[in-house]
Amino acid sequence: MRGFKLLTALCVFSSAMLAANDAFVGAWKINPDKSKFAPGTVTKDETVIFEKVGDQWKRTATGTDPDGKPIKDNSTVAWDGKDHPIEEGMTVAVNVLNDNAIKFMIKREGKFVVGGRLVVSKDGKTMTAYAKGSDPQGRQVDNVEVFEKQ
Repeated sequence: MRGFKLLTALCVFSSAMLAANDAFVGAWKINPDKSKFAPGTVTKDETVIFEKVGDQWKRTATGTDPDGKPIKDNSTVAWDGKDHPIEEGMTVAVNVLNDNAIKFMIKREGKFVVGGRLVVSKDGKTMTAYAKGSDPQGRQVDNVEVFEKQ
């Protein structure tokens, strides 16, 4: 479960960081048929909701992880390029590239785990997460996850 939380954090926290403008506020649902997952990392169902809280973004993720267990994750994170705690021993740093793209890096106890970027389509209907690294079980992560705005 902890490994899946890492992958969820990758997408969800990164997505929250992406919210450089209000086009990213709202609910996003993963489309597994349009997504590409490394073996053992397939998200069966996930919805992410973003809302602005001061100069930070609150994100709430719910769904079902690759092992069939429920996803329930809430966090509020700034998108200032600095490491911010997201779970015990884990941090995320997010840099906004432009209104439609960010890059992110997740670390566990100061060591790189997963990095990548998120891109929102020009029409604001699709958000794509590109992630590479490894999960706590040592499985390679090379995922392209497609989310559709609800």
